Order: sequence, then structure tokens, then C-alpha cells
Amino acid sequence: MPEHSLRFVIWTPDACVVDEPVLAARVPTGSGQVGLRPAEEPFVSVAEAGLCLLRREEGLRFAATAGGLLDAGRDTATLYTPFAAVGARGEDVLAALDRVVHSPDSEVVARRRMGELEQRIVRELRYQGPVPRARGPHG
Repeated sequence: MPEHSLRFVIWTPDACVVDEPVLAARVPTGSGQVGLRPAEEPFVSVAEAGLCLLRREEGLRFAATAGGLLDAGRDTATLYTPFAAVGARGEDVLAALDRVVHSPDSEVVARRRMGELEQRIVRELRYQGPVPRARGPHG
């Protein structure tokens, strides 16, 4: 690893999709974009879905993620995410995203179906009216 670099790692449930030295990285969080550089104070943050930018000696690399947990240390930053599409060009990332979205067994499709199921359940519960509260042992 080059001197003055940060090891940036992205883990999905299926694999480690990035593990390489970067000069700097930018990760979207709920409070805005977080910049990462080597030897900074460690922190943990919730990453938002979006585009991470990885600045390497070889040039910029992109990683589209579904958000997750960012664990940033002095020499290693690790992003744990349900999904990531990585590429050296924006077109590569968009093509990877398109493949995943249209794959029937993808995590993205499963999440979309769970969201649709949740919406259906909410509609049905509203249609049924108020749900009676469970009574305790004394009443």
C-alpha cells in the first residue's frame, strides 16, 4: 500500500467488492458527504444510499451502494452494505446497477418486493379499522 494511503474496503453479504488503497474517499451520509483520508480520527457512521468516490493514484473509481455502516479507522475504512456496484467509469456503474435491478434474485428486487408487501399490509390494516389492543391477564 502506498505511503499516505487509506485502505478502503466494501463488503456486501456476498463478497468483498473493493479492497484497495485510496488517497481519499467520499461517502454519502445522513449529514452530507464525508471525506476520508489516511490518519484521521476514527469514527462510525451510517452511510446513505448513493455514490462513493474513491480517489486512487490510478484515477477516480466509483462505487454505488445501498447505504450501510461505515467504520472509518486511521488506516482502513470499511463500508458494510447490502449492495454495491463498482467501476472506473460512470457508465460501468450504471450498467452494473441495471443488471442487478433486472436480475430476479437480486437484493434490490427483494427489497422492492418487501416494500410493496409492507404497503399492502398497511393498506389492509387501515381498511380493517383500528386493531383491538391485547388485554393483559387482568382485564
